[in-house]
Amino acid sequence: MMAFAAAVRPKPRFFPQPETKKKHRIAFVCVGNAARSQMAEAWTRHLARAKNLEVEPMSAGMTPLGSITPETYQVMAEKKVSLEGQESKGREAIDWEQVDLLVNLTGLPWRSVVPAFRGRVEQWDIRDPYGEAIGTYRKVRDQLERKIKRLLADLKKSSTGGPPPAPAA
Repeated sequence: MMAFAAAVRPKPRFFPQPETKKKHRIAFVCVGNAARSQMAEAWTRHLARAKNLEVEPMSAGMTPLGSITPETYQVMAEKKVSLEGQESKGREAIDWEQVDLLVNLTGLPWRSVVPAFRGRVEQWDIRDPYGEAIGTYRKVRDQLERKIKRLLADLKKSSTGGPPPAPAA
C-alpha cells in the first residue's frame, strides 16, 4: 500500500527563481556619527531608490556623539533628503561580516577604524563640519552627494555585468 501511494504522488515542480538583485551593504564611518556619515547614509538611501538599486546604507562613529546635529538635519532638509530612522551610534552597532563596503570618513587609517574588516574599503577625504558654520555643512553635503552618485553608478554597472567598480576618488 505504501509503495502505491509513493508511486502516485505528483512529481515536484521546480520553478526558476526570479533573479534577485544583490543588496549592497555600505557602512559609512566618521568620528562622531553626527554629520558626515549621517549625510552619506541618507544620501545613499535617497539616491539608490531613484536608481532602483538594492542598497542597505548604514553609519557609525568612532566616538558617537549620541545625536545628529541640527545643522545636518537642516542642510539635508534643504535638499528634501530624509534622515528619518537614523541615529548616532558606534561601530559595535554594525554586523561587519554583513558589510560589503566600508567608506572611511575619519581621516584615520582604515585598519584602526575596523581592524577585522575584510571587505572593500574606500577612504574619502571630506572635512568634518562639526562645530563649523552652516556653509561648511552645505559644502560637505554637496561633496557627499557627488561622491555617492559616482559610487552608486559604479555599483549599478557592477550589478549589470559591466566592469568592476573603480574606487571613488
